[in-house]
Amino acid sequence: MKRMAVFGLGRFGSSVATTLQKEGVDVLAVDRNRHLAERLKDNVSVAVSFDATDRDNLTRFDVGRMDAVVVGIGDNFESSVKITLLCKELGVPYVICKATNTDQRKVLQKVGADEVIQPETQMGHWVAESLLRHTVVNFVELPDGYALARIQPPQSWYGRSLAELQLLSRERLNLIQVHRPGKDPGQDTKVPLPAGNFRLEQGDLMDVIGANKVLARFREAPAPAAEA
Repeated sequence: MKRMAVFGLGRFGSSVATTLQKEGVDVLAVDRNRHLAERLKDNVSVAVSFDATDRDNLTRFDVGRMDAVVVGIGDNFESSVKITLLCKELGVPYVICKATNTDQRKVLQKVGADEVIQPETQMGHWVAESLLRHTVVNFVELPDGYALARIQPPQSWYGRSLAELQLLSRERLNLIQVHRPGKDPGQDTKVPLPAGNFRLEQGDLMDVIGANKVLARFREAPAPAAEA
């Protein structure tokens, strides 16, 4: 079983941690905020609160033997830099970091980050391509061949419940959120982690996490015909 650590358990980090765990990864989830760590204790192998900028803490939890690490801290760039540097010094083969701007990305790359994502910037590209192509667009590349993407469901999925579709067992997709368009601009509804009786409707978009090879099926699907 692969072992990965996620540092920073805000919205981004907690989503990455829980999804990796669902896919069979042994996840260590870490945040200085005890409440955030406690919130995930039933969803990952280990959820703990400690100062990840302390090398002794990283050594105590055997972080150097992880297959990959995600540094998703959004409010303390200095901590992100130090954690990244320590993880590489300890021998972590793949470290992916979150940055809020280009300058941060450059610094993180300098200290050894193997990949740096800028969610806000990438979200803009994602939305634009979704509007133009009506197909899947990768949002965040995750370790070990996974990605977070927004997809337009196949026509055959509309009107069916999530329980019927069995996305995880049949499609190997983890559904994070459904976007449902409103009658007027700006009135879209977001449904996080919808229940099994939730039914997809025409126009819905799905935020999912899955293997790149699975998402490729949706990326290569033809765009729907435009309405006259």
